[in-house]
Amino acid sequence: MNSKLSLSGILTLIATIFASGLSPVSAADLSPRPHPPSPAFTWTGAYVGFNFGYTWTADRGLYLRSANLYDNSAFALGAASALGATGAVSARLDGFLLGGQAGYNWQFHEKWIVGVEGDVAGAGVRGGGFAPSIVAAPGGYAVTSATLRRNLEYLGTARGRLGYALTPSLMTYVTGGFAFGGVDATAVVRQTLVPSILYSEPGKADLYKNLSGWTAGAGGEISLGRNTSAKLEYLYYDLGGVSLSSPGFASLAFTQLGTGQIGVVDASNVSSSYRGHILRVGLNYRFEPTIPQTGEAGVTPLLASPKFDAVEAPGHGDWRIRATPYMWALGTNGSLTVRNETVGSDTTLIDAITRSAAFPIAFMGRIDANNGRWSAYGDFAFARLRFADSFLNLRSPTADILVGLSGSGHLRQTLGIGEAGVGYELARFHQTTDSASSFTAFDAYAGARYGNMSATVDLRSFGVAGSQYLGEQQAVALQRNVTGRLWWLDPVIGLRMRYASGDRDRFELRGDIGGFGVGSNFSWQTYGGWSRDFEWNGVKFAGLIGYRALSLDVTKWANGRENGIDEILHGPVTGVSFEF
Repeated sequence: MNSKLSLSGILTLIATIFASGLSPVSAADLSPRPHPPSPAFTWTGAYVGFNFGYTWTADRGLYLRSANLYDNSAFALGAASALGATGAVSARLDGFLLGGQAGYNWQFHEKWIVGVEGDVAGAGVRGGGFAPSIVAAPGGYAVTSATLRRNLEYLGTARGRLGYALTPSLMTYVTGGFAFGGVDATAVVRQTLVPSILYSEPGKADLYKNLSGWTAGAGGEISLGRNTSAKLEYLYYDLGGVSLSSPGFASLAFTQLGTGQIGVVDASNVSSSYRGHILRVGLNYRFEPTIPQTGEAGVTPLLASPKFDAVEAPGHGDWRIRATPYMWALGTNGSLTVRNETVGSDTTLIDAITRSAAFPIAFMGRIDANNGRWSAYGDFAFARLRFADSFLNLRSPTADILVGLSGSGHLRQTLGIGEAGVGYELARFHQTTDSASSFTAFDAYAGARYGNMSATVDLRSFGVAGSQYLGEQQAVALQRNVTGRLWWLDPVIGLRMRYASGDRDRFELRGDIGGFGVGSNFSWQTYGGWSRDFEWNGVKFAGLIGYRALSLDVTKWANGRENGIDEILHGPVTGVSFEF
């Protein structure tokens, strides 16, 4: 009886406790605690990234000016000599840029952002032209060939930015500041006076200089995820100009054969400016600022130092194959030699579109296979290109007879590049401040690269031949066509870095060297690109965009004649990947 009463008392006590004001506290203690809210998105913080774009000139002029200083020629050819070496060449300074940037943003208001950014890009942007002329004088002719070129080797900026957030993840901005770059200019002036027994070595001048100036522009940037963003940006830059001459160039002197006496002396100068437009896209990785903890009121957010932990590489399993048809919009810088005839090949994609019937985008594709640490790849690119350059040949078969030929060369090139190799993952890291599925991996790879080139050169020239003693002058025209072919097989070794953001974004950077005198003399290649995964109607694929540069230096001899290629093939890459 007492035991039953004790049990009833216990149950009554429990019921009283649950009915009392203590019950909500107990329930709260037993229920799951809510997760703290995710921090609001902010543009504040430091970032690094890469960019590529296209630049075109705002001043197409290369200006050659000459003045006659001395004229003791028998036919008063000094004025014609100076006039023939005076003129302007309309030349592009266009090409693709690839570089990197770093900066810091501070979102000081719900909508306003201020920041600073610095960037530098390798350019290799080329431009130039050819100015042939035949100027008549009372007693004869001055046949002149002037080849003028200018290059933008690199371009960098240091700018401030003022942005406005149209939405939390999309901002527009204006930007401006300091610009700097390395430029060079070259000039070669060749001239023959007919009729005359005067002869001259070519007048040459070249200059490399680091210039500084200003830049301004605008752009937009959109967040792709917690740590990645993409931007589209326009800049105008002005680096100023250069003016060049040298003792050999400033004294284009004609010496009389047999006596060594000076007959005609000209002074020449070339000037050009370096200013233009840039349109580019970029991808940034943004470091999140440190969030102050409880009790740290008033602490300014600082840059979070990224921390990396080594993680185990994936184990062996089924092979994963990724097929990527792509387009490589080729630009070229360098020269090609076909049976001892050398033609310059400084062209851009715009040149090929506007000046050539052979559009330089053809069949290209890549296959990557991965299984654990091991990988294999194959890549093939095929393109047909056209180039143009100029030349001047000065001949003196005897002391009296002189021939001056001024003309141009056109080259049609078919180029195939095939690559294959295997790779091995050396290390893999995980950034602890990022999502759990993100990683950075480093691979080494080795393989072979096969190249095959065929080329046809058409040479067309015109000029004047004459003899002072015979009193004869004759206009001449020549045409020549040569065809050549060469192939090579290079061993290749390289390194690759892969980064996956953990959501849908991937970044890849790879570089290799090859040749070593086995096939080519030497070759190198670099590629940087970003891809993003998509799904449409149940089909999974990835879009990619990047930039690729391949440098080739190949020399082959056949029947005592040289065939070769010494140029850089470069341009943006875009494509679509499918994984199996």
